[in-house]
Amino acid sequence: MKPVILALLLLFSGVTGPVYAQTAPSSSTKPDPRMAELEMALNHLSQEQQAVYQQFQMIQELRRNEIQDSQPLAVQGYLTMGGVKDAPPASYDDNVRLQRERTERIQQYTRDLNQLYARYAELGNQKRALLDQLTELAQQTQAGR
Repeated sequence: MKPVILALLLLFSGVTGPVYAQTAPSSSTKPDPRMAELEMALNHLSQEQQAVYQQFQMIQELRRNEIQDSQPLAVQGYLTMGGVKDAPPASYDDNVRLQRERTERIQQYTRDLNQLYARYAELGNQKRALLDQLTELAQQTQAGR
């Protein structure tokens, strides 16, 4: 569910294009410094949001790989013994410890994903507020001509 919402947020984050087209200053007027400031802040938020999304994708893939690699450790015993196929299987205690570590990693990845998702949504809200300010300022500028 969250990846779908994240994808929708990404889709709607492309709303900035039309605002720039509407707010482009004409050659006869000076650019409003407040508009330039808002556009810079909007650009910064977009870049930060993109970085958060990339982190989200990387951690999501790590988590996915960890979950897919959850076959019984006794079957993987030769891997835990340095890659020797004929090595005896790992002890029960080793298997329990490795399974606990894997579960903890998956849980940590899940927490990290939730935090990144919340940050991404927060940045989206900030961008929306800046876009509203930018649109309002553009309308004021056009009405003042």
